[in-house]
Amino acid sequence: MSSPFGTRLKEFRDARGWSQERVGFELEVSKATVSKWETGRAEPGLASLAKIRRLYASDGLSLDYLIDDTYATAKPRGEMRRYVGEGTRESAKMAQNPDEMALLTRFRAASPVRRRSFLNLLSDSA
Repeated sequence: MSSPFGTRLKEFRDARGWSQERVGFELEVSKATVSKWETGRAEPGLASLAKIRRLYASDGLSLDYLIDDTYATAKPRGEMRRYVGEGTRESAKMAQNPDEMALLTRFRAASPVRRRSFLNLLSDSA
């Protein structure tokens, strides 16, 4: 049975399109360990939690959200909302659904040149 922690961890892994093996490599643990975390059969230690926080920091992941769903308790159930940046309008700070979360994750992972190209593409279609 998956835990809320495991479900949230998997959401962030899926948003990046990463395999459990890739996450394990980045966190210096095995694929089996990541699987156990996601299914609730094990929990990461403090050192692993710190690595998880650093790995997904650019995606807006906080340990508060991962561990006790701090953001989701303040939002309507079923809506995924995450802070995505500082200094922007409130409505622009949050991903409203999994598609926006995936888009933001891929945008942040792209090179500066690809980011500019993507923004140019969007401005041309407006």
